[in-house]
Amino acid sequence: MSVAAGGGRAAPAQAAVFLDRDGTIILNDGDLGDPDRVELLPHAASGVRLLRDAGYRLVVVTNQGGVARGRYDEAAVLATHDRLERVLRQATGLDRVIDAFYFCPFHPEGTVERYRREHHWRKPQPGMLLAAAGEHGLDLARSWMVGDQERDAAAGAAAGCRSVRLGSASAASVADFFAPDLHAAARRIVHEDTPRVSAGVVTLHASESGSLADRAIRSALEASARALAERTGVRLVSLEWTGDQVTATVEGAEVIALGFAAEWRRSTSAWWRSRGESGSLWAGA
Repeated sequence: MSVAAGGGRAAPAQAAVFLDRDGTIILNDGDLGDPDRVELLPHAASGVRLLRDAGYRLVVVTNQGGVARGRYDEAAVLATHDRLERVLRQATGLDRVIDAFYFCPFHPEGTVERYRREHHWRKPQPGMLLAAAGEHGLDLARSWMVGDQERDAAAGAAAGCRSVRLGSASAASVADFFAPDLHAAARRIVHEDTPRVSAGVVTLHASESGSLADRAIRSALEASARALAERTGVRLVSLEWTGDQVTATVEGAEVIALGFAAEWRRSTSAWWRSRGESGSLWAGA
């Protein structure tokens, strides 16, 4: 079963990251059909934000055998996914986070007759990934699967994707990489897909604690960075926000990153003063 968030069909031949739900994005080690119990795992919001910023389509693919076991119905799964999307939007400041949700309500040991069977959508089979690729024009060879169980990695491999399994490394796994959480997995994916060219990294620190916590301010700063990159022809690989600092990675030598950061600092400091704010936006300014 699938639901697209936002209703529009994705552009063809795009790379996607398929995300398991329970134990990957939200805290839950069993069946969950209660929207009020949606709780993001640590670093999940920053992980999906990093992937969105890098241009990936995001698709949740989750086994929901609780439907087959009679613990909740499909409507409860849909309500839980609506709640998850709202929570992610609030946590990331994005207008949209997940492009589509897919779930498999079937289980061969279910107690509800209509759902008691094996199904090609149930991971480790790749049915949900294949369906999403067909419906949203996704390039599976350029896509990734992230999850905390071996069935997630197996589904990704069967669909022709690379995979990152959350948790400790295991030689028996078919996963390509391992990571402790979703943010670390996102960093690995972005790193692996970034062309092997030199990159410069520079970090700016806010002058006052908490000044970068405001989503509107952070959104304005991010927009200015991307506008500056477009205007100057610099390729901005990523912006990572951590507490009271932001780290910009740009393609090219370190001197390019330093020049980009200096101009970004200058322009955003002027914008900050135009708001009538007291003090400096950036430390050392």
